[in-house]
Amino acid sequence: MKKDLKSFIHENREAFDDATPPLHLWQGIAGALDERDLRNTKVRGGKGAWITHVLKVAALTFLVGTIGMLIYFYGKREAYLDYSRVNPDLAAEQAVYARLVMQKKDSIAYIATSNPALYGEFSKAIDQMESNYDMLKQEFAKSPNRELTLEAMIRNLQAQIDILSQQLDVLNYINDSKKQTGDEQI
Repeated sequence: MKKDLKSFIHENREAFDDATPPLHLWQGIAGALDERDLRNTKVRGGKGAWITHVLKVAALTFLVGTIGMLIYFYGKREAYLDYSRVNPDLAAEQAVYARLVMQKKDSIAYIATSNPALYGEFSKAIDQMESNYDMLKQEFAKSPNRELTLEAMIRNLQAQIDILSQQLDVLNYINDSKKQTGDEQI
């Protein structure tokens, strides 16, 4: 079809060149466009303009608010989790201790299923330590000496590990004594 159009234009080139548009053609087109623009501005001047303006303001407010919240929460997360900027060695140590705390908690939860009352007592002690750790995390973001705060966080995790280890020992002792009394009865 493209070739047909090209050949048609080449064959009738002289006829196209001879035809000239009327003198007032462009003035008529410009006048029609101006008239259409004038009608559009009259329509926008009523209730439609007010609603459009309100929607634009609402969309802009939503966009700015969303971006602000994203920046706030991203910055907050970075302040809490990016300890490696302060001291990479302490950050690695903190990550190891945090992982150990989670493993020990899981072990205690598994072993303590047979003794829920004791598990409740153990949970109270650890919850207090965790709340202290959370306060240190919040302080880390504001602290002028972040390295010192990070060291305090590590000491807290070490203390949690010590307490959890003692709790595991107690649970293992209780479970072993139950097994021995059960074996003796047989």
